[in-house]
Amino acid sequence: MPLIHGNPQQQNAMLELKQMFQLDKSVLLQVMDYFTKEIKSGLNDDRTSDLNMIPSFVTGHPTGFEKGTYLALEFAGLDVYACQVKLKGDHGKLAINQYQYKIPQELTSGDDFTVLIDYIVECVADFLDRVGTQDQYIYPTAVSFGFAIKQTSIDRGTLMSLGYGYSYPNGVGTDIVQLLHERVQLKQLPIKIVAIANDAVCTLLAHAYQHPSTRIGIVHSLGTNCAYYDKACNVSKFHTQHLSTPLDSEMVINTEWGNFGSSNRTLPCTWFDRKLDRESINPRFHMFEKMTTGIFLGELVRTILTYLVDCDLLFNGNSSTLLNTPHGFDTSYMYVCEADNSANLDDIRIILEDMLNLPKTTLADREITKKVCELVGFRAASLVGTAVASIVQHMVTSQVGFHPEDPGCAICKLLGKEKPAPLTVSFFDLSHQR
Repeated sequence: MPLIHGNPQQQNAMLELKQMFQLDKSVLLQVMDYFTKEIKSGLNDDRTSDLNMIPSFVTGHPTGFEKGTYLALEFAGLDVYACQVKLKGDHGKLAINQYQYKIPQELTSGDDFTVLIDYIVECVADFLDRVGTQDQYIYPTAVSFGFAIKQTSIDRGTLMSLGYGYSYPNGVGTDIVQLLHERVQLKQLPIKIVAIANDAVCTLLAHAYQHPSTRIGIVHSLGTNCAYYDKACNVSKFHTQHLSTPLDSEMVINTEWGNFGSSNRTLPCTWFDRKLDRESINPRFHMFEKMTTGIFLGELVRTILTYLVDCDLLFNGNSSTLLNTPHGFDTSYMYVCEADNSANLDDIRIILEDMLNLPKTTLADREITKKVCELVGFRAASLVGTAVASIVQHMVTSQVGFHPEDPGCAICKLLGKEKPAPLTVSFFDLSHQR
């Protein structure tokens, strides 16, 4: 739909942006084909694919009747969650004590990865003080790590790469469980790490405890990832080294799909995407993440807005210190802009003038900002929906099915209330075509 209030030059600029960001069905089907090929390649050898397709060593399915008291530690994005979980074994009933800790910005990068791990251990110590401990009781503890982990068993794994804007060169290759154990022992905390898993794997399993038919888990917030059940016979790199595992058994696979399109250029990138990638702390990595997730979508919108300012097509050619600052346009602003249907787009005016300190804006300025947010947001949802459709197609082909009456997919921390609709449309429309 064309601009209502824009001049001809602004109309033409928005038409060009629409042509860049609006992906038609043929493009999405091509992305789906690329994704499916990367799945198969990654299951055979993760060195030949942008998808690591990491075996989680989690086999079988939760029933909802498991019992016990456990500690769960989740590290994802800029948050640490410590949880005391009591599984009641009654059709998925459970009780949770949980506390959230924020990662200080100064700990998102550095030369010594141990500093970050020590902070996480301090969070655990504080949580145990809050919930109390029992004499002689050692908490069986599961750790959810939001980065790519190459697992060698259910409780062993080395860090493959960092995401979410983190940079610790000496962290890659670290045995996470061993390092955590060492730092926990120094604090003499009553816990024993018995399992490590990616956040997407944990999302799948947590949902499956209450909905045993769940076969896919997706995390989509600051970063993005997907885990799903596959048959061992499809995971060549696993079953050739673990011959005792029955070929028809099912195991959760961690796709690490945030890296899709990074080396093989299988995503429909614009020059705005390439600029954002080039100026990031990890160029040519996590391209799918950079085109779809909360830590980057606002920055992509900011890049487009400042380009339009430089073309003298927005804000009368004026900018502000905040708009000129990397990540100055927070992704949460997108949701406000997309949802504003008022006649004068008053909420968008507040974002631009009060939050970003821009000079007085016109209705055309606000309308352009809204449409830029819509283009970036809808493209992100379409790409995620396409990735989900690819996973479902692979599972159907592999005869890892869903129960028709129960939810088969758990989505955790989905970005923005406006995003599920296009994601769902993309997912069902594309998957039904195959």
